[in-house]
Amino acid sequence: MTLDDEITAVKDLVQFARSAAAEHLERATKDLHLGRKALSRYQDFLSVTIDNADSALKHCREAVSSPAALAQASTTIAQGLLAVTRESIRLMYTAMAVIEELAGTGRHLNARQGEVAHVTETAVPRSCSFCGKTDTESKLVAGPEANICASCTRLACEVLGIELSASETE
Repeated sequence: MTLDDEITAVKDLVQFARSAAAEHLERATKDLHLGRKALSRYQDFLSVTIDNADSALKHCREAVSSPAALAQASTTIAQGLLAVTRESIRLMYTAMAVIEELAGTGRHLNARQGEVAHVTETAVPRSCSFCGKTDTESKLVAGPEANICASCTRLACEVLGIELSASETE
């Protein structure tokens, strides 16, 4: 995968994440019963994450268009920015999952002051750790601590430059 292809793939990832963030913020506003202050902070977090991703992509494009003498350093910088962008989007999806868990979808944090909080489970459908789709909405691959749905798997493969056959995308 060329650097231009990688930038395009991360741009697509950010666009998908922007849409997912908007949908989740709408859900958080309507269904998750967050307080006004928590909702405001969550909205700020989502906005800053997407804005930072857009800024990093802008800097990647600038680095790629730099003079040939700086090409190697620019490529290294651009690759680092892309890695950071992918990680910040991953963390945004993690925050979405935490909001879901703490907002009454069957999981609660139990801890006394000064102790480490542990999540206790109740009977809840599994959900994708990235976009929040439940196992009733999409096929999930379940891991010991995270799950991923079919669409997020396809997106991850695209970002990583892994081509899937038609039968693997169904």
